Amino acid sequence: MNNALITPNGIPEWIPGETTLDSSGSGWRGLTLKGYNYDGQDADIPPMRDYMIVAYDCAATTMSRSDGGSWEHARVGKGRVSLLTRGEKSTWRWVDPISVRHVYLTHDEIETTALSVFDRDPQSIEINDRLSSEDPVIVNCVRLLEGELKNGGLGQKLMIDALRNQIAVHLLRQYAQVTLDSDATCKFNPSQRRRIIDLVESSLDENLNIKDMADTVGLSQFHFSRQFKTEFGYAPHAYVLRRRISRAKEMLRQGDVPLKVVALDCGFSDQSHFSRSFRKATGLTPGKFRMLA
Repeated sequence: MNNALITPNGIPEWIPGETTLDSSGSGWRGLTLKGYNYDGQDADIPPMRDYMIVAYDCAATTMSRSDGGSWEHARVGKGRVSLLTRGEKSTWRWVDPISVRHVYLTHDEIETTALSVFDRDPQSIEINDRLSSEDPVIVNCVRLLEGELKNGGLGQKLMIDALRNQIAVHLLRQYAQVTLDSDATCKFNPSQRRRIIDLVESSLDENLNIKDMADTVGLSQFHFSRQFKTEFGYAPHAYVLRRRISRAKEMLRQGDVPLKVVALDCGFSDQSHFSRSFRKATGLTPGKFRMLA
């Protein structure tokens, strides 16, 4: 076996059973729903890419777990859930046949949700295995996810997004140990910075606003604006304008692109707006700049 973290689609190789549900082809971002019927077995769980929630849909039975040391034992059944963390090995044992629903949630989704919940950059998020918990919130979310998978309907994407966020917030509230960065004005991490730059560069011809930018890194608009200026040296709107002017310069140097096209491709409402903004930023009209370029 290689050392790669196991995705939800790889779990049946480790825990053989009958698949009853599978959302992996449904395009749900950051969340996967699976259903299985299992015979009694010892299951060696490999290090997984995602957090796994197990919701039971069967009569009460005993579940056992070991992380290489002593065994824990608890009763599971309808209304109860188990929680398996990511990136760690464990062994689970049950004797009776069971029917379960697995919900897999990526670490990126947990981290993004934590940024929104705490309005601070978490240094670490730890969610440990939980053998058995009575959790009506998760059980209800699983029931709703199953209904969406089977029946779909109007607004399904919004419904899935809402359920994913609810599960992530619930995990952070009830099961996570979160360590926050002590500096509320810390810089963006490399992944956040790249997401911001990619969004700006791909949206220069659109009406990009601070909310869109803040959402891409899971921060409030207030926190994002303050942190953005620390990181980039400009307020978000000023940075976007500078990038639009920079793109306009590149297009003007090509020599044959009509000014109206340059204006629209760089996100200005019309040619007049473009000319005013360009002259204010450079001291030259677009036409003059083209002549001197």
